Amino acid sequence: MTLSIVGRCPETGMLGGAVTSSSICVASRCLFTRSGIGAALTQNVTDPRLGIRMLDLLESRTGRSG
Repeated sequence: MTLSIVGRCPETGMLGGAVTSSSICVASRCLFTRSGIGAALTQNVTDPRLGIRMLDLLESRTGRSG
């Protein structure tokens, strides 16, 4: 079982996220951030490329580039 949460401070725009899981090393494959773009979370036993892909999609919709 995995629980994840992401939040954004309305005053500063800063993002924060947390993941907890019964699976070891889950943090290395579930929490993704990109400065100026956003954050993406996947769950437990996942393909780490999904988080990168989600951030790529967010970036393409913002018109910004890293």
